[in-house]
Amino acid sequence: MNRRMLIGVMMLGTLAVASALPALGTRRTEPMELLEALDSGTVEAVFYGNGDQSVRGRLRRGAFGPDEVYVAPGTQFWAQQIQGQQQRQGMTTIGWVPIDLSRRAYAYVEIPTACTNYNRPAPTRYDRMVPVPCPDRRMAAVSEYVGRVRPSRPAAQLAVWAIANDPPWDEVAEYLEDHAEGDTEQERAEVVAAYRAEAAALMRRAGFDPASFRIFRH
Repeated sequence: MNRRMLIGVMMLGTLAVASALPALGTRRTEPMELLEALDSGTVEAVFYGNGDQSVRGRLRRGAFGPDEVYVAPGTQFWAQQIQGQQQRQGMTTIGWVPIDLSRRAYAYVEIPTACTNYNRPAPTRYDRMVPVPCPDRRMAAVSEYVGRVRPSRPAAQLAVWAIANDPPWDEVAEYLEDHAEGDTEQERAEVVAAYRAEAAALMRRAGFDPASFRIFRH
């Protein structure tokens, strides 16, 4: 091979490598489920309570971590017990929650959730929350459906309680009464009945018979 040909081959190789660099630099990894990413050590995260409707968190991607993680519907967040304090509510994730980790060192997120313990106080920003797999396939199904159709908050909460705790109606009716607006007692009672009916319809469309849960029995 003469000198001119050798130089030409070297230049072509350099150009090929240079043209590949942008593609390599922008290549994204496959999204990873949150719990899998935490177990593998490729993502670090800490979560805290935020009342009865969401959980807040801070996530950091490791050197070989995914560009995106997602929180699956029904993923449970448990408040860690503080000595001398009543146990806080558990929280279940509503819908699929994608989290982009490609743009900055840390990602701050607010994950929509619903309470899974109707008789406990809501977790606060001082309560550390630990994510665990969904304990009940029915909860995952309801949480996924709620995330898609976005029903009223009281109806969604009622459906989650039905799966998680199966309480009788009279033990959770006060929650709906507190969220019902109306000028008269009759109007508020009608709103409560509408929330309950909406929750029953949600359960039915998610594939469950409302009558099998005490909340929806007369």
